[in-house]
Amino acid sequence: MKNLIIASTRPDAGKTTVGIAIAMMKKDRFNYLKPFGDRPIYKKKRLIDYDAKLFKNILNLKEDYEKFCIGFDHSKIKYAYDEKTIKEKIRERIEEMRETRDSVIIETGSEWTVGSSIHLDPISLNQYIDSDIVFVATGDRTSMIDDIHTVSKYFDAQDISIKGVVLNQVESVEDIQNFAVDEIEGLGIDVIGIIPEIDELSLTRVSFINDMLFGKIVAGEAGLNNLVENVFVGAMSAEKIVRNPHYQKRRKLIVTGGDRSDVVLASLDEKTSAVVLTNDIIPPSNIISRADRAGIPLISVPLDTFEAARRIERMDRITTIEDDFKIERIKEDIAPKIDIRFD
Repeated sequence: MKNLIIASTRPDAGKTTVGIAIAMMKKDRFNYLKPFGDRPIYKKKRLIDYDAKLFKNILNLKEDYEKFCIGFDHSKIKYAYDEKTIKEKIRERIEEMRETRDSVIIETGSEWTVGSSIHLDPISLNQYIDSDIVFVATGDRTSMIDDIHTVSKYFDAQDISIKGVVLNQVESVEDIQNFAVDEIEGLGIDVIGIIPEIDELSLTRVSFINDMLFGKIVAGEAGLNNLVENVFVGAMSAEKIVRNPHYQKRRKLIVTGGDRSDVVLASLDEKTSAVVLTNDIIPPSNIISRADRAGIPLISVPLDTFEAARRIERMDRITTIEDDFKIERIKEDIAPKIDIRFD
């Protein structure tokens, strides 16, 4: 069976989700490789990738974390490896992984052009190894059609075929079936899946946000598995904040200055998942004790409030190994909607 490269037309298109869904169809068949680790975290003094950690656990893979990625920093990879060395390393990793599984899912960067200057884009990877390519596209109907037209022209010019495309996070499945599928398949690309938006998959764990901000937990560690659905910036007075309709939303993450004791105290209610304290300022001990009792994490970061909120808003909404409910939704609601033939 060929290896399978999964690429996306845009960032946050859901290629990891689609990869999980495909892998779960033939759970004992696939290993996993993510040459460019673009979601790095430090665990036990090791740099690992969040997606690699997820696939390793879901598929019960035996390889060490270091085997799943070639590198994590664009400039370091470019300095350390030329194209010939990259090619050799990829082939070597694939051969090792196929000793225990029939095939390997290879996940590319956040979008299909990422990694081209370090020879880790889907076209380069396809030239190194025997593989099929599946694209994941998202956006409105016109955007998806335009993106796939662009991809089709480029890959046709390289004489590389695309096995299929999954249209993900679509607002209306019926609209896509009626007005997009024929045009895409007219390019010679099969639409192998149409996946509607699933709100649950956009929820994020507090622990993930903390890892991505390289934050320090100063209270409420018991609530690290709390889910975040809404982000609220506490830049006004506590009196005004509690009257704001956005503040009343559940599963909210509050971002505010560590010196804003009034806002932090007002935030410690049952609808709050966590509070990000900016500017490396720790609130008084009475607030820390109250947050501990409530199980609401207080996360201290050196960033200012605007920058912390900006980074949180731009974070990918990914699936982690703790997200059993997401993994189950992927297995039950997404995998059955993907029609892919395994050679």
